[in-house]
Amino acid sequence: MRKKTLWLLLMTFLAMVLVAGCASDKTTVAEDSKIEAVSFDVCPSAKIIKVCYYMKKYKGAPRLHFDVTIKNISAEPKRFRLAIFLPDGAAGGGFYPRKGKNPVIKPGAELTRTFPMYYHQLPSGYIIRVQEL
Repeated sequence: MRKKTLWLLLMTFLAMVLVAGCASDKTTVAEDSKIEAVSFDVCPSAKIIKVCYYMKKYKGAPRLHFDVTIKNISAEPKRFRLAIFLPDGAAGGGFYPRKGKNPVIKPGAELTRTFPMYYHQLPSGYIIRVQEL
């Protein structure tokens, strides 16, 4: 009974996330904004769990930010490189995890990072690439 309840709660949460998109107090995505082209190029050992974008002040001006959650679905600890490309030529990204003595994501673990972009508006599309290091 306990496992069924936990499973039901997990499925309900996932359904709410898929329907609602990114729910956050800092989300400023307009309801009429339309993403035309979204593309993912993900290595077999990683899975993108969540992508969220919003405008937030960064270094004195409102800038586009991306929150991306990656899960290691392989049986070994791994480190990943993420790149975000926007249609107008702006790009950003970094390592998962960023630093550490032995910077890896353990098998089955997830990590979320925020990437500020030097971009002043919401994108019409984006490409996210995840590579294994």
